[in-house]
Amino acid sequence: MAIDENKLKAYLESEIDDSIGYLETETTDQRQEALEYYLREKYGNEVPGRSQIVTGEVAEAVDGAMPQLMKIFTSTSDAVVFEPVNEGDEETAEQATAYVNHIFQKDNPGFSIMHDWFKDGLMQKVGVVKAYWDDSKDVTTEKYYDLDDDELAMIASDEDVEVVSQKTNEVMIEQEPQPSVDPMTGQPMMDEMGMPMMMEVPPLVNRTHDVKLSRTVDKGQVRIENVPPEEFLISKRARTIADSEFTAHRKMMTRSELVAMGYDEDLVYSLATGDSLDFSPERIARYSRGELPTDMEALEPALQTVEYYECYIKTDLDGDGIAEMRRVCYASNEILSEEECDYVPFHSVCPIPIPHKFFGQSLADRTMDIQLIKSTITRQMLDNLYLTNNYRVGAVEGQVNMDDLLTSTAGGVIRIKNPNALVPMQVTSNANQSFPMLEYLDSVQAKRTGVSDSQQGLNPDILQNVTATAVAAMTSQAGGKLELIARIFADTGVSSLFKGILHLVCKYQQKERIIRVNNKYVPFDPREWKTEYNISVNVGLGTGSKQEQLATMQMILEKQEQIIQGYGLGNPLVNLKQYRDTLAKFVNMAGFKDDSQFLMDISEEQAQQMAQQASQGQSDPQVQAAEALAQAEIQKAQMKMQSDQAKLQLDREQMELKAQKDALELQMKEIQQTKELALKELELMMDAEKHNDASEVNRTKVLMNALEKINDVTQRGM
Repeated sequence: MAIDENKLKAYLESEIDDSIGYLETETTDQRQEALEYYLREKYGNEVPGRSQIVTGEVAEAVDGAMPQLMKIFTSTSDAVVFEPVNEGDEETAEQATAYVNHIFQKDNPGFSIMHDWFKDGLMQKVGVVKAYWDDSKDVTTEKYYDLDDDELAMIASDEDVEVVSQKTNEVMIEQEPQPSVDPMTGQPMMDEMGMPMMMEVPPLVNRTHDVKLSRTVDKGQVRIENVPPEEFLISKRARTIADSEFTAHRKMMTRSELVAMGYDEDLVYSLATGDSLDFSPERIARYSRGELPTDMEALEPALQTVEYYECYIKTDLDGDGIAEMRRVCYASNEILSEEECDYVPFHSVCPIPIPHKFFGQSLADRTMDIQLIKSTITRQMLDNLYLTNNYRVGAVEGQVNMDDLLTSTAGGVIRIKNPNALVPMQVTSNANQSFPMLEYLDSVQAKRTGVSDSQQGLNPDILQNVTATAVAAMTSQAGGKLELIARIFADTGVSSLFKGILHLVCKYQQKERIIRVNNKYVPFDPREWKTEYNISVNVGLGTGSKQEQLATMQMILEKQEQIIQGYGLGNPLVNLKQYRDTLAKFVNMAGFKDDSQFLMDISEEQAQQMAQQASQGQSDPQVQAAEALAQAEIQKAQMKMQSDQAKLQLDREQMELKAQKDALELQMKEIQQTKELALKELELMMDAEKHNDASEVNRTKVLMNALEKINDVTQRGM
């Protein structure tokens, strides 16, 4: 049995209250605290007159991870690649890859969206984006004057144009009399005087049009926007968005915006206003006091705000016993619209997920306690430094002029009656104990988050007497956690988002669209892809450093060249298109996003034709040109890689020479000290012999022993 509207309202209210209560239990407070720590707000335990510094470990962890994550997802022209699964899907997969990436990066600010999306996840536990089909229309008014009939007909023939008003102007233009012509002979007629007979010509009517047009442009396209964490609601029983029975986007909207969306004006103006979302803890932490809205209601009714919920809920409205997904727009206990849907537009990323739970942990959660401890230690160090530089003084009452003592002036005089009337209260510095603790906390933070100095640039001090292999191992180990976070983002939110974009264009785009891809204008019609859903999404992270990846790709190119040279283009392993695609990836990895400026596109049909020509013994100049271009690109990459390796070898040799020089200088210093000591010992012994009555033989023996010791030291230095 289908439920009625009142039951649907009750169901919605219950889910909304449960999800808001679920957030406010602990998640909202934790996100507020994370924002305050990121912005380095005061803790509330500050003491007047003492240090109030707040260190920035949360910001360092979040901002330190962002460059590495953004580099992984934005270093290539395609954020994702659709890979064919079934035979014959190759062309569709390539078209989908080019078109979906164009929608994300060109139709929408892809870099900015991904940056805010990831940063929300790293700082606020979960980052959420919303991808939906925007079917809004852009209506503009145009005015034209003095159009003739043909120009008016041409403009009115545009199907996007509607004539709102039209004014026709007729101007009579008088014409000069014209000679009369005999219709029989075609000759001018003459009068009795032999002069041409003239006849009157009716005036010419010049008709022009002044029109006002309304041009309506369908701007239907995929829109992607970031959802602030406090605006996203999800069922407390959900583990992921896909399996959630309830998700919603709550936001404050003006009555004017709701009317523009097509809702009934009388219903919209009957809704109650509210501002609870504007004063949620997250927004209070995000904005400064001057940026927060006032609690005064707008005087203009059209600008008054209403709390609006766009809900996606599973419910059985048709009474068949199976819950279907419905999109319900709800505000002030009124259902504004309700429709069936097959797509939930939200996509989320969480850097440190907790199994069987939607809200995991963020990098801020892992570093807030460290920031508090380091702030406390730093404050104590500064307080200690202040007391060291401005130590307290004990004064004997009645023996010191207190006004002089309390007036701190450089070079000032303090009048005392007794030299012992002032006793300085010296303070012991605690910096020697504090700095090791701060370094220890830095190492704890690096272990927790994976963000350390090795990602920002190696300290030259740690390269002393360290091999390149050890440095590479340290760098790789330090980036392990960030690579794991990137893989989690790729396999959850990013892949889900791009699948959603493909779903939207296949369902809602109703006409062909031409876009520019690799300097070519290519038509895309997703209506032909509706049955081609059996494709996977691959967000490539790669393995190893960039130099290692280039070396691997170069090895693949060499193997493909060997196969083509040994077995021809008709071999069963590699065709010319595959070789061209490998070269394109090589060019992209070298840092060039547009490979079309180096390589021409080759279709499967062209590759097959060239293979047939090669099997028949015909040489194709295009093939030779492609091979020559490929060889030139390979040589260019090899030279770059050799240059990088030579630079690395030179740096390593310079470090080794410096270490040897330092060791030699230290050894020579020790030898010099030993020689000086031996000479000193010789002088002392000779002075002692001079005051004694020892024989000449004894003095000679002592002298020989000292000289032997000096020679031994000199030989060791050699």
